[in-house]
Amino acid sequence: MNIDYIEDFIKVAETKSINNASQLLNISPPALSKRIKQIENYFECDLFYRTSRGIFLTQKGDLVLDELIEIRQKLINLKIKTSSMDTLKIRMGLLPSFSLYRLENIKGKLVHSNIEIKIENNTQILLNHLYNGDVDIITGDISSSNSTKLNYEILYREEYMIVFPEDNNLNFKENVFINDLTDYKILLLNPPCDTLAFIKSNFSNMKLNIECKENLEGIFASVKTGQGITIIPKSLSTRVESMDLVSKKLSDYYREVGLISYNRESIDILLNILPKSFLVNQDL
Repeated sequence: MNIDYIEDFIKVAETKSINNASQLLNISPPALSKRIKQIENYFECDLFYRTSRGIFLTQKGDLVLDELIEIRQKLINLKIKTSSMDTLKIRMGLLPSFSLYRLENIKGKLVHSNIEIKIENNTQILLNHLYNGDVDIITGDISSSNSTKLNYEILYREEYMIVFPEDNNLNFKENVFINDLTDYKILLLNPPCDTLAFIKSNFSNMKLNIECKENLEGIFASVKTGQGITIIPKSLSTRVESMDLVSKKLSDYYREVGLISYNRESIDILLNILPKSFLVNQDL
């Protein structure tokens, strides 16, 4: 079996679609289907079953997927080990909030340490880069992944902030709870969005009025004109200070942001570079 087919198999299993996987892999659907068939021929069994709703793993397919993910990571780790530490480059994926508000004073140190930085808007996109081997380590919302194959290290916890106009009734509340938001339209970014994922994970049983928009600037503009409120991580709340908007913490909830990697060595290297101010609980 061609070693490149490992990524093909994993991507089809993740997307449950030949067409979607082929777009991500930049190959044609017929070519990808042929590769999947060659993998099944190699294992001499059906690894997927096809339906009108998509392509899904069989029981044997689940077994093969777990092993191929582990094999892929072993190959990545082997590549790291065969590189000398002097020339080793760590590719790091960052959330914008982490890059803008936490790395300002150590960007030079990262570059000197041969850390290559890639910035994406949310944790899910960064996780996809990690799964695909495009980056070696990411900073992200720890709760976004529960994979036992990954290593995690919490860096800090931050609150979620409710943002609304000055004349909103929420401004008169000492504490704001999620139940206080049921009468408001909550404006969030289009998925994948960390805050949207947080709300779905914690408040799926609540009838919250959620409307998604294309960008954060559009959301702030809509909030400013009284068309709704929004929820953002605290690290982004400085962006509203000059807009005559009010931000108050969402009581009882926060997110944990940390390092996520298949390789523990990459995490240890970053921990030695990051300053002590990144310790857990610094923001609460």
